[in-house]
Amino acid sequence: MASPNKYQQQAIAHHEGPLLIIAGPGSGKTYTLVERIINLINQHGAVADRLLVVTFTEKAAQELKTRISNRILELEIDFNVNEMYLGTFHSICLRILEEHREFTRLKRSFVLMDQFDQQYFLYQNLREFKDIEGIEHIQGENKLPAWVKSENLMSWLNKASEEALDVEVLCQSPDIAIKALGDSYRIYQTLLSKNNALDFSCIQLETYILLRENPSLLGELQEKLDYLMVDEYQDTNTIQEKLLFLLMGQKKNLCVVGDDDQALYRFRGATVRNILEFPQNFPSGADSDLLEHPFRFYLNTLDQRIVG
Repeated sequence: MASPNKYQQQAIAHHEGPLLIIAGPGSGKTYTLVERIINLINQHGAVADRLLVVTFTEKAAQELKTRISNRILELEIDFNVNEMYLGTFHSICLRILEEHREFTRLKRSFVLMDQFDQQYFLYQNLREFKDIEGIEHIQGENKLPAWVKSENLMSWLNKASEEALDVEVLCQSPDIAIKALGDSYRIYQTLLSKNNALDFSCIQLETYILLRENPSLLGELQEKLDYLMVDEYQDTNTIQEKLLFLLMGQKKNLCVVGDDDQALYRFRGATVRNILEFPQNFPSGADSDLLEHPFRFYLNTLDQRIVG
């Protein structure tokens, strides 16, 4: 097995405070993430269910899980990878909702809708939205087919969920289109509750609401989770950033990995601001270093400066 270069080694050894790793193609970021996790286990006693590791696809999550498992077997470490909070944002949020369902609006055996299910659900319930003033701004012109209207409506509702927009603020807006979105979202949430249903965009928002409205539960999770890591941070949206900053609590042991160059060309809901402004989310006394290298990273710690 190849040894890490000095840049990778600094990221692997880092274990306290926020860390932003800027890693381009071919920089060995997955290797570094795996070795960082192994280092946290070996050197800092990290426990499986106190580690949260987020990827953006199930395939990437499975690859990471396999590589961590292989290293654990190789080093003969007593560690159960299956107990980690390891997966996509949606799968981890769903796990949190299921573990604490009694605090949510969800009843047993709730329905989880994929994108097609969600659009068909809206198609079946379009009449519920027809009397909203300005609904044409959200659904499109009246002459459009109902299936197209449901697709347009779904797109706007999902954006509202992903950006964690305040429905009450939307409903009070003097702008007819914004108010129509707020009214539509309010009706949609009522329909979801009535049908004990959840869509993929709402999974994250429901988790955020669960944590925000139950301080004791949030406190338990913040106390439980010692280390948080996120891959492809340039692809995160507003609700995902809000969730991460809630869960990290006062420990602030949040490590994010991303490629700022890739982020500049993504327009599918990702908030480029998340990665570009990451260091600014922490106390002004924190140090930031940019190491100019194909594998370069900012270190943002409260008590020390790492020099390349």
